[in-house]
Order: sequence, then structure tokens, then C-alpha cells
Amino acid sequence: MRKRRPRKIKAWLVTWEWIGDHAKRDDKVAAILNPRLSGKRVREFVELFYLNTFYSLGERIAYTVNKKENPYPARFMDIGGVPWTGAIYCGDNPFLIARLVDDLAVERDGHGEETATWKDRHKPNPASYRPRRSEATRPASE
Repeated sequence: MRKRRPRKIKAWLVTWEWIGDHAKRDDKVAAILNPRLSGKRVREFVELFYLNTFYSLGERIAYTVNKKENPYPARFMDIGGVPWTGAIYCGDNPFLIARLVDDLAVERDGHGEETATWKDRHKPNPASYRPRRSEATRPASE
């Protein structure tokens, strides 16, 4: 029987990241989401996922009453001072990173152990951003 190649997909990949072994998580992959979800929806998901994993019941109630009380809100990453909706971070240590990835695949070895592989998308170059010319700065037509 021929071995099938794993299907490679585009997705929002949410992973645990940490600094130091004391904060290490057992599973690096926290969630896989549909790539058609907006960055805003994924940001909301990541924030709720993090607070339901680490916050006490009292802290969760405080968040429900006033979202501004959240010490670790999910935020879009900045590239050259410009928010980029293709990557989101949330938390302290460990923290969550959500980003759009390509070629996400899962392979299973002979012992049933699964390993995920993916390609991170290239981040935009802030030098390539050009502000739109407003009506006020356009030359007058003759």
C-alpha cells in the first residue's frame, strides 16, 4: 500500500510560545482556525482562549464586566509601527501567537505520534507602505 502525502492547507495557526523551560507547554499547537476568519475575530478568540486558560474565576468575571481590565489583551503585531492583522499575540509567559500560515500539514509516525509542519507567511515590508494621496494633495486638474 502506498503512503499518502499529508494534505497541506492554509489556516490561522495558534501556538504557545514561552521563554524558559518553567513556562513550557505540553502541546505547542493550541488551535487551528479557518483562514477566512478576519483578524479581528481571531484576536477575540485568542484573547478568550488565553483568559479561560489562565485567569481565575474572579478575573474572568471582571473581564466580562469590563474588558479594559484585562492585563493581557490580544493585540495585532506591529511592523514598523503599523498594525499587521496577519499576526496576533496575547499573554505573558507562556503566550499565544496566532498567524496565517501556508502548507499546514500533520504527519503521523509509526507510533501514532503526530507532528505538525507549516510555512509562516512573509511579513510585509514597512518600507513598501505608501500613504494614499488625499484629494487635498492631488494636483489640480487643468
